[in-house]
Amino acid sequence: MRSVYTPVGILEINDDFDKEKLSAELRGLDLLFEIISKSPNWRIDNYSTRPFIRSNDGSPEIQIDIFTCILNKICRDNNHLSIQMSMRNVCVLTDFAANEEIPSTDAIISIVLLGNSGWPVKHTPDTLEEKSIGYYKETCEIDGLKDTNIGFEDFDQLETCKNYADGKMYREALIELGKLSRYLYVCKMLTIESIVQFISPVLGTIPRELVSRYLHAPNEEYDGIFLSPRVKDNHQVLPISTA
Repeated sequence: MRSVYTPVGILEINDDFDKEKLSAELRGLDLLFEIISKSPNWRIDNYSTRPFIRSNDGSPEIQIDIFTCILNKICRDNNHLSIQMSMRNVCVLTDFAANEEIPSTDAIISIVLLGNSGWPVKHTPDTLEEKSIGYYKETCEIDGLKDTNIGFEDFDQLETCKNYADGKMYREALIELGKLSRYLYVCKMLTIESIVQFISPVLGTIPRELVSRYLHAPNEEYDGIFLSPRVKDNHQVLPISTA
């Protein structure tokens, strides 16, 4: 057995291990400790038999077992981080499908920095979707979004619309924005006003005259409900489909 003193406590290693991998883990751990010490979004909990990193930014809470992550990597040939979300185990790989030699502490740093950046939907692992979406709902200014079941797939579709707009394929972007809006209204139970706010970052990049031209001959007759700049949510029930 070997005892290794670290900034977060004593790491006990009972199995054979790769010394080079341990050195890499300890270098990463020094940086990880420094980052967390300066972050209001995370804390290190040393009150149990081994140290944990815990999130401070609302529900669901993220908990990372630092030493288990390290031992998985250097002794067990296991690339999984030991992470729980609201006390449930979640699957996150240390390499993020890139490089198996990445130390687990480097991967933990990536998770910590995601939290410091507000859990951006585009970069957060799918297994942490609940955290990313929960943070977005808590911090965004879209009315009524908190009580909906909006998910990663809706942001993916909005990103598709953005890609069309960035490529100046404006009609395609408007068709997809209309389709997304109808889906959010019918299947996710968002209000019209919430949908308008949600799609506005993309819709606002499309020249207004082109939006007006599209709405004179829309791909679907109800697109104007969501894409018109004058739209207001009057809480009526609309007989529209997601097609």
